[in-house]
Amino acid sequence: MKKLYWTVSLIILMGIGTFFARTYYFKNNFELISPKRGNIVEAIYGLGKVKSDQIFEVKIGVIAVINKAFVKEGAKVQKGDRLISFDDNALFKAPFDGTVTLLANQENEVAFPQVPILRLENLNKKYIEVSLEQDAALKIKSGQKAQVIFESQSFKKYPANVRMIYPREGEFIARLEVENLIDNILPGMTADTVIEVGNKTDVLLIPISAISNGKVLRLRDNHREKIDVALGNNDGNWAEVLSGDIKTTDKLFIKR
Repeated sequence: MKKLYWTVSLIILMGIGTFFARTYYFKNNFELISPKRGNIVEAIYGLGKVKSDQIFEVKIGVIAVINKAFVKEGAKVQKGDRLISFDDNALFKAPFDGTVTLLANQENEVAFPQVPILRLENLNKKYIEVSLEQDAALKIKSGQKAQVIFESQSFKKYPANVRMIYPREGEFIARLEVENLIDNILPGMTADTVIEVGNKTDVLLIPISAISNGKVLRLRDNHREKIDVALGNNDGNWAEVLSGDIKTTDKLFIKR
């Protein structure tokens, strides 16, 4: 009987110790924040690619030998500068100020028809091209505000707006005009894009920092439980809850 008494007492003490240990752990490692109802921007997210707004390519219609290449790749030229000539006396000049980004053949080499031999691009006139799914494209229209974020410059968001949207061989393309792109951002680079398509009002919002692997740790009636949540739009701090047993009277654990 005495042995049973001590066993039960030990179990109770261990339970109390575990309770206080867990309480201490959560108190010192987490803070509690309540969900809220509010407004959030509805946005379309995509991956964009930087494009040059002015491109000139040299192609020929018949086989010819390159007589003289007046430039090299990377060369900056001005409008009217000579670019390349062929053995039939054909001479191509720069139609605008730009940078040579392709020189596929060298002097005395044979160039073939309809194959780009030289490309000139204006690196000062750039835009972002985004390929969209059909459902997303249906929500896009000219004039909508957007943001462009380059991964290596995640601290900086470039303001942009939708110039146009159009189809291309089964794709739906949005062209974004971007303000103040730095010179080091070049055609071919990729960026995350966020296009604002509307506002949602009075939706349930939870902190993004409370979410881990599609779950949140909820406190309700002094009971902790992991809850699955499906999320909609977010503004970088708060996310819209599309489904999940979450109420504004709950508390969510956020790791300090």
